[in-house]
Amino acid sequence: MFKVLVSMALCLIIVFFYFDEKNSILPVFQLTEAPAVITKGQYGASLIVEVSYTHEGFEEWVASLSKPYPLFLLDTDWVLRSPEQVKLLIERNIPLGLLGSMSSDYEEKDSLLDSQLSIFKRDFQRLPLWFATRDYTVSETMQQSLYKNGINIVAPTYSFAKPNTTIVDGDFISIPLHRDQTVSFQELQQYIKAYPFIPIEQNLLGYDIATKRFP
Repeated sequence: MFKVLVSMALCLIIVFFYFDEKNSILPVFQLTEAPAVITKGQYGASLIVEVSYTHEGFEEWVASLSKPYPLFLLDTDWVLRSPEQVKLLIERNIPLGLLGSMSSDYEEKDSLLDSQLSIFKRDFQRLPLWFATRDYTVSETMQQSLYKNGINIVAPTYSFAKPNTTIVDGDFISIPLHRDQTVSFQELQQYIKAYPFIPIEQNLLGYDIATKRFP
Protein backbone atom coordinates (compact mmCIF):
# COMPACT_ATOMS: atom_id res chain seq x y z
CA MET A 1 0.00 0.00 0.00
CA PHE A 2 2.84 2.33 0.90
CA LYS A 3 4.50 1.76 -2.48
CA VAL A 4 1.23 2.54 -4.26
CA LEU A 5 0.84 5.83 -2.35
CA VAL A 6 4.44 6.83 -3.10
CA SER A 7 3.96 6.04 -6.79
CA MET A 8 0.76 8.10 -6.94
CA ALA A 9 2.46 11.02 -5.21
CA LEU A 10 5.35 10.93 -7.68
CA CYS A 11 2.93 10.85 -10.62
CA LEU A 12 1.05 13.86 -9.28
CA ILE A 13 4.29 15.81 -8.80
CA ILE A 14 5.36 15.05 -12.38
CA VAL A 15 1.95 16.00 -13.80
CA PHE A 16 1.78 19.29 -11.90
CA PHE A 17 5.38 20.16 -12.78
CA TYR A 18 4.78 19.41 -16.46
CA PHE A 19 1.54 21.40 -16.50
CA ASP A 20 3.20 24.34 -14.81
CA GLU A 21 6.13 24.34 -17.21
CA LYS A 22 3.98 24.07 -20.33
CA ASN A 23 1.00 26.21 -19.45
CA SER A 24 2.06 28.73 -16.82
CA ILE A 25 1.16 32.33 -17.65
CA LEU A 26 3.79 34.92 -16.88
CA PRO A 27 2.17 38.25 -15.94
CA VAL A 28 5.49 40.13 -15.87
CA PHE A 29 8.90 39.53 -17.36
CA GLN A 30 12.15 41.48 -17.72
CA LEU A 31 14.53 40.83 -20.57
CA THR A 32 17.57 42.69 -19.27
CA GLU A 33 19.60 42.25 -16.09
CA ALA A 34 19.99 46.01 -15.69
CA PRO A 35 18.20 49.13 -17.01
CA ALA A 36 18.70 49.32 -20.79
CA VAL A 37 17.00 50.25 -24.05
CA ILE A 38 16.43 47.15 -26.19
CA THR A 39 17.14 48.08 -29.80
CA LYS A 40 17.56 44.74 -31.54
CA GLY A 41 16.77 41.04 -31.30
CA GLN A 42 18.49 38.21 -33.13
CA TYR A 43 16.03 35.55 -34.32
CA GLY A 44 13.89 37.37 -36.88
CA ALA A 45 12.05 40.66 -37.47
CA SER A 46 9.28 42.17 -35.36
CA LEU A 47 6.73 44.95 -35.82
CA ILE A 48 5.97 47.73 -33.35
CA VAL A 49 2.86 49.84 -34.05
CA GLU A 50 2.91 53.30 -32.42
CA VAL A 51 -0.63 54.65 -31.99
CA SER A 52 -1.46 58.25 -31.11
CA TYR A 53 -4.09 58.97 -33.76
CA THR A 54 -6.99 57.03 -35.30
CA HIS A 55 -6.71 57.21 -39.07
CA GLU A 56 -9.68 56.19 -41.20
CA GLY A 57 -9.64 52.43 -41.67
CA PHE A 58 -7.83 51.71 -38.38
CA GLU A 59 -10.56 49.47 -36.94
CA GLU A 60 -10.90 47.45 -40.14
CA TRP A 61 -7.15 46.98 -40.30
CA VAL A 62 -6.92 45.79 -36.68
CA ALA A 63 -9.83 43.39 -37.27
CA SER A 64 -8.01 41.94 -40.31
CA LEU A 65 -4.75 41.22 -38.46
CA SER A 66 -3.81 37.62 -37.80
CA LYS A 67 -1.31 36.06 -35.41
CA PRO A 68 1.46 36.67 -34.67
CA TYR A 69 0.28 40.21 -33.89
CA PRO A 70 2.55 43.25 -33.83
CA LEU A 71 3.26 44.93 -30.50
CA PHE A 72 1.01 48.01 -30.20
CA LEU A 73 2.40 50.91 -28.16
CA LEU A 74 -0.46 53.21 -27.16
CA ASP A 75 -0.33 56.91 -26.34
CA THR A 76 -2.35 57.54 -23.15
CA ASP A 77 -4.11 60.60 -24.60
CA TRP A 78 -5.26 58.37 -27.46
CA VAL A 79 -6.40 55.72 -24.97
CA LEU A 80 -8.53 58.28 -23.12
CA ARG A 81 -10.30 59.50 -26.26
CA SER A 82 -10.58 56.16 -28.10
CA PRO A 83 -12.54 53.70 -25.89
CA GLU A 84 -14.05 51.76 -28.82
CA GLN A 85 -10.68 51.25 -30.49
CA VAL A 86 -9.13 50.22 -27.17
CA LYS A 87 -11.96 47.73 -26.65
CA LEU A 88 -11.24 46.23 -30.09
CA LEU A 89 -7.54 45.78 -29.27
CA ILE A 90 -8.44 44.07 -25.99
CA GLU A 91 -10.99 41.79 -27.66
CA ARG A 92 -8.41 40.74 -30.27
CA ASN A 93 -5.89 40.11 -27.45
CA ILE A 94 -3.31 42.30 -29.18
CA PRO A 95 -0.08 42.71 -27.16
CA LEU A 96 -0.06 46.27 -25.81
CA GLY A 97 2.54 48.59 -24.33
CA LEU A 98 2.89 52.29 -23.54
CA LEU A 99 3.96 54.93 -26.04
CA GLY A 100 5.35 57.83 -24.06
CA SER A 101 5.91 61.48 -24.91
CA MET A 102 9.05 63.18 -26.23
CA SER A 103 11.96 62.74 -23.81
CA SER A 104 12.14 66.50 -23.19
CA ASP A 105 8.55 66.46 -21.86
CA TYR A 106 9.64 64.30 -18.92
CA GLU A 107 12.35 66.79 -18.02
CA GLU A 108 9.76 69.58 -17.88
CA LYS A 109 7.19 67.59 -15.88
CA ASP A 110 8.51 65.12 -13.30
CA SER A 111 5.13 63.45 -12.73
CA LEU A 112 4.37 62.81 -16.41
CA LEU A 113 5.59 59.20 -16.47
CA ASP A 114 3.72 58.33 -13.26
CA SER A 115 0.55 59.84 -14.72
CA GLN A 116 0.87 57.84 -17.95
CA LEU A 117 1.55 54.60 -16.09
CA SER A 118 -1.48 55.22 -13.86
CA ILE A 119 -3.74 55.70 -16.89
CA PHE A 120 -2.42 52.54 -18.52
CA LYS A 121 -2.83 50.52 -15.33
CA ARG A 122 -6.36 51.83 -14.81
CA ASP A 123 -7.48 50.89 -18.33
CA PHE A 124 -5.63 47.57 -18.65
CA GLN A 125 -5.41 46.44 -15.00
CA ARG A 126 -1.65 46.12 -15.16
CA LEU A 127 1.49 48.09 -15.91
CA PRO A 128 2.82 47.84 -19.48
CA LEU A 129 5.45 45.24 -20.31
CA TRP A 130 6.88 47.52 -23.01
CA PHE A 131 7.60 51.25 -23.23
CA ALA A 132 9.09 53.68 -25.74
CA THR A 133 9.29 57.46 -25.91
CA ARG A 134 8.27 59.23 -29.09
CA ASP A 135 11.91 60.07 -29.88
CA TYR A 136 13.29 56.76 -28.48
CA THR A 137 15.48 58.60 -25.97
CA VAL A 138 15.24 57.60 -22.30
CA SER A 139 17.31 59.17 -19.53
CA GLU A 140 19.22 56.96 -17.08
CA THR A 141 16.95 58.05 -14.23
CA MET A 142 13.87 57.13 -16.24
CA GLN A 143 15.42 53.80 -17.22
CA GLN A 144 15.93 53.02 -13.53
CA SER A 145 12.32 53.88 -12.72
CA LEU A 146 10.93 51.74 -15.53
CA TYR A 147 13.21 48.84 -14.64
CA LYS A 148 12.01 48.87 -11.02
CA ASN A 149 8.45 48.53 -12.34
CA GLY A 150 9.36 45.53 -14.52
CA ILE A 151 8.91 47.49 -17.76
CA ASN A 152 11.09 46.77 -20.80
CA ILE A 153 12.24 49.77 -22.85
CA VAL A 154 12.31 49.35 -26.61
CA ALA A 155 13.47 51.43 -29.58
CA PRO A 156 12.86 50.34 -33.20
CA THR A 157 15.68 49.70 -35.64
CA TYR A 158 13.93 51.85 -38.24
CA SER A 159 10.51 53.05 -39.35
CA PHE A 160 8.26 51.45 -41.95
CA ALA A 161 8.16 54.89 -43.58
CA LYS A 162 11.85 54.56 -44.52
CA PRO A 163 11.90 53.25 -48.11
CA ASN A 164 13.97 50.43 -49.64
CA THR A 165 15.28 49.06 -46.36
CA THR A 166 16.51 45.47 -46.23
CA ILE A 167 15.14 43.52 -43.27
CA VAL A 168 17.69 41.45 -41.36
CA ASP A 169 17.37 39.18 -38.33
CA GLY A 170 16.87 41.11 -35.13
CA ASP A 171 15.21 44.17 -36.66
CA PHE A 172 12.38 46.01 -34.90
CA ILE A 173 10.31 47.86 -37.51
CA SER A 174 8.14 50.72 -36.30
CA ILE A 175 4.77 51.53 -37.87
CA PRO A 176 3.94 55.12 -36.78
CA LEU A 177 0.22 55.95 -36.65
CA HIS A 178 0.33 59.63 -35.74
CA ARG A 179 -1.69 62.63 -36.85
CA ASP A 180 1.10 63.90 -39.11
CA GLN A 181 1.69 60.49 -40.77
CA THR A 182 0.13 59.49 -44.08
CA VAL A 183 -1.08 55.91 -43.75
CA SER A 184 -2.20 53.31 -46.29
CA PHE A 185 -3.56 50.34 -44.33
CA GLN A 186 -3.71 48.32 -47.53
CA GLU A 187 0.00 48.90 -48.05
CA LEU A 188 0.68 48.03 -44.41
CA GLN A 189 -1.23 44.77 -44.71
CA GLN A 190 0.69 43.82 -47.85
CA TYR A 191 3.96 44.62 -46.06
CA ILE A 192 3.02 42.46 -43.07
CA LYS A 193 2.05 39.53 -45.28
CA ALA A 194 5.26 39.80 -47.30
CA TYR A 195 7.58 39.01 -44.36
CA PRO A 196 7.58 36.31 -41.64
CA PHE A 197 7.38 38.72 -38.71
CA ILE A 198 7.54 37.19 -35.21
CA PRO A 199 6.64 38.43 -31.70
CA ILE A 200 9.26 40.65 -30.13
CA GLU A 201 9.81 38.19 -27.26
CA GLN A 202 10.54 35.41 -29.74
CA ASN A 203 12.93 37.71 -31.58
CA LEU A 204 14.89 38.26 -28.38
CA LEU A 205 14.74 34.83 -26.76
CA GLY A 206 14.25 32.43 -29.63
CA TYR A 207 10.86 31.25 -28.35
CA ASP A 208 7.52 32.89 -27.63
CA ILE A 209 6.35 33.73 -24.09
CA ALA A 210 2.74 33.33 -23.03
CA THR A 211 2.00 36.53 -21.16
CA LYS A 212 -1.12 37.47 -19.26
CA ARG A 213 -2.22 40.67 -20.94
CA PHE A 214 -5.73 41.15 -19.58
CA PRO A 215 -7.96 39.63 -16.91
